[in-house]
Amino acid sequence: MSDTQDNYERRQELLLLGQIHGLVQSLKDGQDQQNHRMDRMEQRMEEHYNGLDGRLREVEKKAAVAGAVSGGAVAVGTALVVEGIKHFMRGGNVGM
Repeated sequence: MSDTQDNYERRQELLLLGQIHGLVQSLKDGQDQQNHRMDRMEQRMEEHYNGLDGRLREVEKKAAVAGAVSGGAVAVGTALVVEGIKHFMRGGNVGM
């Protein structure tokens, strides 16, 4: 009877090992799927950020040009005001 009992226990152990193997394989497959999803998401995000980066560069260039132009205009305006005040203080007419 001990041989029968040993065979029964051995079969039960093998069944449990098979179940464990199936669970581990299922976890591995799920992890592989998750990794694949994460890779796709990372790729989409990188493409999105690259697009935003390119647009941001264009906006920065336009802002730099606008800042330079407005800075130049303010400088010219300030110089004209200063010269007008000098002219007025020397007793000249405002309209020339």
